[in-house]
Amino acid sequence: MLNLGLVGNYIQNSQAPNLLKHLGQKYNIGLDYKLFDLSNEKKIDLNSFIKNLIIKNYHGLNITFPFKEKVLEIADILEDEVKLVGSSNLLLFKEKIIARNTDYLGFKKLLDLKFKNIFENVLVIGGGGIGRSVCFALGKFGVKKIYLLEKNSQKADKLILELKNNNISAEKINDQKLNSINIEAALNCSPIGHEHSPGNPAPYLEFHKLKWIFDAVYIPAETQFIAQAKKNNLMIISGIELFVFQGVEAFLTFSNKESLRKDVYSKIDNLLNLYLKKLS
Repeated sequence: MLNLGLVGNYIQNSQAPNLLKHLGQKYNIGLDYKLFDLSNEKKIDLNSFIKNLIIKNYHGLNITFPFKEKVLEIADILEDEVKLVGSSNLLLFKEKIIARNTDYLGFKKLLDLKFKNIFENVLVIGGGGIGRSVCFALGKFGVKKIYLLEKNSQKADKLILELKNNNISAEKINDQKLNSINIEAALNCSPIGHEHSPGNPAPYLEFHKLKWIFDAVYIPAETQFIAQAKKNNLMIISGIELFVFQGVEAFLTFSNKESLRKDVYSKIDNLLNLYLKKLS
């Protein structure tokens, strides 16, 4: 039996337990999955909290907002994608603590599935854990330029520098310059739009000039950002899609069943349809 869990804030309605258990049942891998919502904890010693779960025989954890960068201090081994992105959303407990990033791996697979050609300039809103994963995946896919809208100037400058150090063209912008840039797509990687952070992350964005959008938020399924995209008949990649793709990568990592990869991905459309119906 694999003992797994999700650590983060405001995760009461997360579908992660459902997805991982669904895959476990399908492939006869016993697993239990618990939610550890820390939103009401004023002060949390994350290191002690995670080490205590290891003592309780947990095999791994998914990590979400706002701990994706903090857990790097706890991990003993950073896999290549974590070193690249600078954040982690999965800890695997072996002899040592191994950090992975299935947001990056999952989004990269989504891009490969959705697009045959390299696209032009894009706007990324939010430079936190998911934003970092998306930016680096876009860069590796071959996007010409990333414009980053991030209110925390220090965080934005740090990410821009790291992207440039990896030969990814990137520039920081603000709301005032938003509609003076020529972009093909806008990707919301901020928590704005979530049921606990309602709103539109880019209210002044001219959606009619775009070709497609991505919204990392999937609770609710239709955010203000997605509703605006629908009004303008844009192609939409939803947070539900990333949720499923990163969840598959997490399942393969936790179960150590790389041999199942081809079969799981051959049925990815069924999984997507299941959760699009469930969450819409």
